[in-house]
Amino acid sequence: MPLSCGEFHRRRTRRLCFIVVALPFLQWMSLQGGFGQAWLPGRDRGQISISYKNLYVKNHTDSHGWNRDAGRIRSNVIALDIDYGLTRRWALNVAVPYSSVKYTGAFPHVDRDHNIDDGEYHSGLQDFRFGARYALLRYTPVVVTPFAEAIIPSHNYVTFAHAALGRNLNELMVGANVGWKGSETFLPNAYVQTRLSYGFIEKVLDRSHNRTNVDTEFTYFLTPRLAVSALTSYTKHHGGLDWDSTKGSPASQWTPEELLHHDELVRADSFLIGFGTAFQLNPSTSIFANLIHTTWSINAHPINTGVIIGVNRRFRTRRPPPLLEGGEP
Repeated sequence: MPLSCGEFHRRRTRRLCFIVVALPFLQWMSLQGGFGQAWLPGRDRGQISISYKNLYVKNHTDSHGWNRDAGRIRSNVIALDIDYGLTRRWALNVAVPYSSVKYTGAFPHVDRDHNIDDGEYHSGLQDFRFGARYALLRYTPVVVTPFAEAIIPSHNYVTFAHAALGRNLNELMVGANVGWKGSETFLPNAYVQTRLSYGFIEKVLDRSHNRTNVDTEFTYFLTPRLAVSALTSYTKHHGGLDWDSTKGSPASQWTPEELLHHDELVRADSFLIGFGTAFQLNPSTSIFANLIHTTWSINAHPINTGVIIGVNRRFRTRRPPPLLEGGEP
């Protein structure tokens, strides 16, 4: 029996809501975060997401991509994300992450004022994120959603440390989300979305070190409530410091000022892959889990193992309009 217009609309809406609510993977693939949704929640609709990320760094890499044993880093991040649709075309985002980081190894970063590479966890708020998205193309096979996001440090935290909370730099990211949802005749249970972004990063020592990110997610629904995903994330910095381990220690290659600020200025390029799953508990609540790993990097702290789990809760601030004749709201 063919579906009525109302039933078709309701099923399509549930599937789209699951895409928007249950799978906020792209904002977690990049360590700096970012909102990677090509689809908007809709007018007067939104989601609240609470996520936990556990990252383990086993080695450091130099400018050749060679692994060097410079100690271990364990990071724990809890984040609150809110995404809200002002209209059918505009949505706003805000994220507040809280991090706890520990370094253990023989090469701590120590200056005369700070030493947080002491083998203990050091915690605090990281960088606030405020973003806006605009649905440029909505009713086409490929949706295009430009965005802008501001990254603002929550406070003036220490950066000369393996256990630093972040880079403590202001950043403006601009770009576009591009998404495609399968048709009735080709991959009807799948969708793909890619986020292309360019980050204008606060200069350090009067040197530019902006970055480009390309993040991609492919998701397939095994059932209407269960989905699996494959993910990739590429980061390329345009400028910054290089460390060539064949030429000695970083201190022998950089000036004292560069060494003190190298965690902010280093040209850390990387490529990550990940796999994830999400399950819709009820029409408004979903849970998800990801596993990520850095396959290639230079001048970086490659992630040996990264585990991300979270829960999303969908909400609306106004009651839905009554159904019209024929079942269409």
